[in-house]
Amino acid sequence: MSLTAPPAVPVLDTTDEIDDAWLTAALSARHPGVEVRGVTARPIGAGNVSDTVHLTIDYGTRPPGAPEAVVAKFRPRSPEVHQHGLGSGAYHREIGGYRAITERGAARIPVLFHVDGDETNINLVIEDLTDATPGNQVAGCGVDEAAAVLTQLARLHATFTPQDPATAPAWPIRMTEAADYWSPSVRRGAALVADRFRDRLPQADLDVVAAAADIAHDWHLLPQTRLTLTHGDPRVDNVLFEHVYGGIRAVLIDWQVTGLRNPMYDVGYFLSGSLDADLRRVHERRLIEDYLRQFGAIAPGYSPEEAFEDYRTQVLSGLMITTAAVALLPDVEQVNTLILALLERNCAAAHDWDGIAATRSRSAR
Repeated sequence: MSLTAPPAVPVLDTTDEIDDAWLTAALSARHPGVEVRGVTARPIGAGNVSDTVHLTIDYGTRPPGAPEAVVAKFRPRSPEVHQHGLGSGAYHREIGGYRAITERGAARIPVLFHVDGDETNINLVIEDLTDATPGNQVAGCGVDEAAAVLTQLARLHATFTPQDPATAPAWPIRMTEAADYWSPSVRRGAALVADRFRDRLPQADLDVVAAAADIAHDWHLLPQTRLTLTHGDPRVDNVLFEHVYGGIRAVLIDWQVTGLRNPMYDVGYFLSGSLDADLRRVHERRLIEDYLRQFGAIAPGYSPEEAFEDYRTQVLSGLMITTAAVALLPDVEQVNTLILALLERNCAAAHDWDGIAATRSRSAR
């Protein structure tokens, strides 16, 4: 009995080029024998380095389990936005992330139907999760949602630990390599924060933003231990929530800044940006301890003492990226409302854990 190889799937430039034949080819690896005879596209989301469309499918031949709709994510049409994608390495990192995580079953992410591309482009076709509830970054999330996110991060981090930069795949970000790209953005963003939000943030917060800019390069160069594959941007608006038997399950999306980092980078980033500061202070230690138990069930050996020491410096991850984002995103009220919500939470965490002093102390060792 001969087996028919799935049709070749060419790499397209824009979502406008998606047609019946291309989508048939893209779905064939997971659903052999599929035939698409019609596709209806509508734009969704507002990705910073991508164009994303929802594709409703009309089938000529529909194998069991073939989806009613999918989501496709391509490089953006905007030359300016595309340039950021090129400079940040977003495309090949998301390609690598989806492939690696899918292969290992390392975390709940959208089901992958097809991904291809390189450093200049991405063609990604994934599960339609429009019935899931998207996170709201300005509002933040509750404790149950936070626990669900940390469960997926624990699975991800423990599955891929340990990582040696010398033998790990080339596509994930290395903190030392990112220092020269991100540190100038943090400094530019800090100057803009001092001007744009001088009447909307207390002086103590403006001071910690300025201090973060001063240490940004050293922070990126801190000695890294327990390296693993990290999401890199686990804000709650990069999460979808599914209601499943027994509670809530988080789905992690947007893998454009995956990297080799200490696991507390993601944990600190998420907790410092997505929980109200007062809520975080009450539940933070328990949430991290629960994360460590789940991590240890897969990869034992990460003690609470070591993890909390790492957390003191890595909790600055959210503040660094939020500050850099001020230099990269437009000065409009919708964006500024989001940035302000993040900065207030990020700065509170930096104060609570004395992250600036901890970074200076560790970088001086």
